[in-house]
Amino acid sequence: MYVSLIGPLLRPDIIRNAPFFRLFARYKSSGSSQRWLRRQKNDIYSREAKHENLKSRAAFKLLQIDQQFKLFHSPGGVPLNVVDLGAAPGAWNQVALDKCPRQSKILGVDILPYQPPRGVSSMQANILSKRTHENIRNFFQKKDNKSMMEEFEDVEITTVGGKKLTVTEGTIQGANSASIDTYSSPQDKSPGSDQPVDSEQEKHLEEAKNWPVDVVLSDMYAPFLQITGYASKTTNIPYARMANTSGLAVRDHEMSMDLCDAALVVAIDLLKKNGKLVIKFFTGAQDKYLEQRLKVVFHKVQRFKPSACRRESKECYFVCLGKKSYYVDKLMVFRKA
Repeated sequence: MYVSLIGPLLRPDIIRNAPFFRLFARYKSSGSSQRWLRRQKNDIYSREAKHENLKSRAAFKLLQIDQQFKLFHSPGGVPLNVVDLGAAPGAWNQVALDKCPRQSKILGVDILPYQPPRGVSSMQANILSKRTHENIRNFFQKKDNKSMMEEFEDVEITTVGGKKLTVTEGTIQGANSASIDTYSSPQDKSPGSDQPVDSEQEKHLEEAKNWPVDVVLSDMYAPFLQITGYASKTTNIPYARMANTSGLAVRDHEMSMDLCDAALVVAIDLLKKNGKLVIKFFTGAQDKYLEQRLKVVFHKVQRFKPSACRRESKECYFVCLGKKSYYVDKLMVFRKA
């Protein structure tokens, strides 16, 4: 009796179609997966990335772009402010950290969480949101506690009664949470002078505050598949909004144009005059219109395909140098094409 009940359950076709086994069948290696694994194994950049402890082979693309265009060159070694859009898993963070002058600020922004390398900050946010743009601006405006400690280290404060006050770390942290306007208001006096800052200095301070970024990098791509669900929808909405290579060249190209426009808006909102922008795109009929929009904002726009890109890939990069001005009218840019 027991054999007659259990026997049908052990049939191979029933086992294969059981929900539990279908779950694992989703992750069975297909022919395309096997080809991808073989290609990764034989790829020189994939092997080198593993040897150099880089997060992915994409690091070599940015290295080659920097070698050609000197993205992270700063006269006099002045620290740079760098934003990396679509930063996960962090390969471009690693390159920027290595190539930028010391004390540069690097911020990785991605809609999915990731672990940035030591010395790089990260922000989980949707770049399509204006609030994200404001948060990026606030990040670069804010002084870090260490620099403020050095600023106040040799200062003695004496009250009217002659008592000396000690500036503690908590005092500095409290000051650190204040608005940047406290440190760069028009009423502040220039060093070594009893006169207020002139209108030209005031304008420069205002521009530096509102457009604080020197370099914007965009290697935005589809978010990787999440293992578990989250209460927030930020982990599944991107699949409906952001480019996910489907093998359909037209679809991939058009979706990449949306991401490029999003990166361009970030550059318009945050990139300072003479700043630089690098964006990835998939070639197609619409990229010439994107190039026209970029030329409205930048003095020099050049297509560049690093040798680290696969030969058969439609992937390419626009390298944009020399933003023409701090303020750029978005309507004028997007009416051009």
